[in-house]
Amino acid sequence: MTRLIPNSLLAVTVMALSTSAFAMSVEFNDDMWNDARIPEGQQCVKYGGINPATPSMTVSDIPTGADSLVFVYDDISNKRMQKGGHGILEFALPQGATRAEIPAVFGHTYEVPVGIEIIAEYRSRAGESAGAYKPPCSGGKNHIYTVDVQAWQGDRMIDEETVEMGRY
Repeated sequence: MTRLIPNSLLAVTVMALSTSAFAMSVEFNDDMWNDARIPEGQQCVKYGGINPATPSMTVSDIPTGADSLVFVYDDISNKRMQKGGHGILEFALPQGATRAEIPAVFGHTYEVPVGIEIIAEYRSRAGESAGAYKPPCSGGKNHIYTVDVQAWQGDRMIDEETVEMGRY
């Protein structure tokens, strides 16, 4: 049986879908992060990383009223390391900002750049160093690493974009 969609419902559906065109845009500032793989040296120190850090980013089309951006780093291939398992960081936005340059944050340390606040340190295992950000650390098992970029207004998230950092 074929169901017809009334034109008014179709118009509302198209309008709702088209609002995603106004979503935040997240771009890595260094071309080494624009590949399907985690860049060489950006894995955790345990597996040979050399000064590994988050990618620096430019976030554009930040929703009006947002006062901070939150970055949730995940290994989505490892249930234990999802939902911020690799650290959660916050960047305070100047009032009215619609674009922000986010600096890189080094791994395995609590030292973060000015303007960055640690919301949750990464989940470490016994004997591992702790810190604000844990670089990809699956030992090259092809895990997928992502960052959820969230725009917040007070205690309410108003937009979110998930960006794949690469596989390691």
